[in-house]
Amino acid sequence: MLKNKSLRPSQFVLTGDQLLIIFGLLSALFANYRLLSITFFPLHTIFYRITVHLFLAVAAWIIFGINHKVIRYFSSKDYLNLIFILALIHFFSAMSGTLFPEKHHLKPEIFLISFFITSIYIIGSRFIISYLYFYYNKSKKVANQKKLMIYGAGELGVFLKKSISTQYQDEYKLVAFLDDDKKKIGRFIGGVKVIDASNCLKEEIIKNAVTDIIIANKTITPARKAKFLEETLPFNVKIKEISSIQSMINADFNLDKLSSIDINDLMNRKPIQLYDEHVAENLKDKVVMVTGAAGSIGSEIVRKLSEHDATIIICVDFSESALYDLEQELKRKYPGVQYRFVLTDIRNEQLMEKLFIENAPNFIYHAAAYKHVPLMEQFPWEAIQTNIFGTLSIVKQAIKYKAEKFVFISSDKAVNPTSVMGATKRLAEIIVQAYASSKNTTCFVVTRFGNVLGSNGSVVPLFKRQIQSGGPVTVTHPEMIRYFMTIAEACQLVLEASVMADGGEIFVFDMGEPIKIVDLAKNMIRLAGYTPDVDIKIEFVGQRPGEKLYEEVFSKNEKMKETHHEKIMISKEIKVPLVEAENIVEKLMSLEGFYEPELFRIVIKDLLPEYQVTEGNNKVVKLSGAKKTNQYKFQN
Repeated sequence: MLKNKSLRPSQFVLTGDQLLIIFGLLSALFANYRLLSITFFPLHTIFYRITVHLFLAVAAWIIFGINHKVIRYFSSKDYLNLIFILALIHFFSAMSGTLFPEKHHLKPEIFLISFFITSIYIIGSRFIISYLYFYYNKSKKVANQKKLMIYGAGELGVFLKKSISTQYQDEYKLVAFLDDDKKKIGRFIGGVKVIDASNCLKEEIIKNAVTDIIIANKTITPARKAKFLEETLPFNVKIKEISSIQSMINADFNLDKLSSIDINDLMNRKPIQLYDEHVAENLKDKVVMVTGAAGSIGSEIVRKLSEHDATIIICVDFSESALYDLEQELKRKYPGVQYRFVLTDIRNEQLMEKLFIENAPNFIYHAAAYKHVPLMEQFPWEAIQTNIFGTLSIVKQAIKYKAEKFVFISSDKAVNPTSVMGATKRLAEIIVQAYASSKNTTCFVVTRFGNVLGSNGSVVPLFKRQIQSGGPVTVTHPEMIRYFMTIAEACQLVLEASVMADGGEIFVFDMGEPIKIVDLAKNMIRLAGYTPDVDIKIEFVGQRPGEKLYEEVFSKNEKMKETHHEKIMISKEIKVPLVEAENIVEKLMSLEGFYEPELFRIVIKDLLPEYQVTEGNNKVVKLSGAKKTNQYKFQN
């Protein structure tokens, strides 16, 4: 079998460098014998001395491994080492003259001149090779090269630039730094200009055809980040973020695996901060029960509660796998906290009462509910059983076993409801408030907020799945808008309300301006690195039954009361007497055994006049109440 006799890179470097070293010495000899003085070349002397010089150079190159170093990755330290090695070669070559007869001696200045000339040859050749390599690769890959901007010209941004220059130069071309610091704007960092992120952003993105932006700014505020994203996303730029230098030092660091911007960063407002020390103080040494504990809101409440000194946290949920996952997570993250995980339906009154008897919870956070709007239109009896009867059951247990606080988690869909889900939430609010006005020791409070980004059943997980599968992304209506808040903000409202409530209030967040669902979809597509309606289509599928175009936070009859925090308001809606609340429950219970959705909508409309039934595409349905209810022998 024939061996591959092609010249390897290390052999090529060794051969080329030795030729340059010989040529460097010859150049010095020529300068001495022809430029500095006109004399004949001592050919024999030159032959002997070049042989020794070459032997020393080859030995040095092999000993120090110079020929094995990759030229295009030479650093300043490598060049300094190279100069030192050349100095050693010329020193020992000059000293070797003592081994020859006097007639074969050379002047010391010849070796000094040779050192400088050879250094220029060797170092210059490496610069030329590196330049040609990068120029060749740049011209070869320029069509596929991504144009990158780094937002942040501080320590983190500079460190990222160095990483890109050494590891990702073929894939990315850094065209500019972005920064808000006026002292940095206009300066150059490693040949890359720092431009104004506020005033020059759009022009630079268009001029340089920017494809990617990496946020490397540890001091950026959420509000500034939201504004920056709002300005850049229309250009279909892929945006990622790096949080620390430590993350870049990790062995598994990969620029392509940087975390994408969280959809929560698109809120376009400052995050609401409420979580104060008095919350923790009030929860210390308490027994706390959370229903719907494995859901999006419930699980976040449990996580927050785990950071405090509650005696025990009782986690109640009907979802087996979700409750198991929560149990494993909490036991791993909070090994010192005492939990009790209970798999049951809140409609199971016997088991729920057993939990109250055994644990006597002080605080109850009631997050368990059916909340899927279209599904509850098909199965309204399930919404009533869980959202109303389940809530009523726990309310009564809280009173019977003298719980301190009962916090009911409602929805903005309860305001002027158009869906069964929203109507059942509103009826549950009425019942909770009615019991709050009755004479008992338990303090009842309602929290109401908008859509929670990323929660189970929300549009965000749906859009993510649709984007991952290549689209289309389905939006119900181009004008549909919603109020949004993060899971963390929703959790803060619930915990804050639990300690500041006097009883009977409805706490509501000021969530800023509502967001168009179609804009949310477009931004999620852009954050994934695609162009809306080009790479991934957006399809409008029409409103589903029960859906509104515009959500509301307060009804027209509600009066607002300010609190200690500018972002929290309290609704001063007129409370229904307990007798009327009991009448509502009685009428709904009389529907047991019926499974006709229209009947339930008729009865709910009778109990809740503001309820407007919609069949989809914003069409209001006029119910023929009397005929339908008489058909089922419903008694008013």
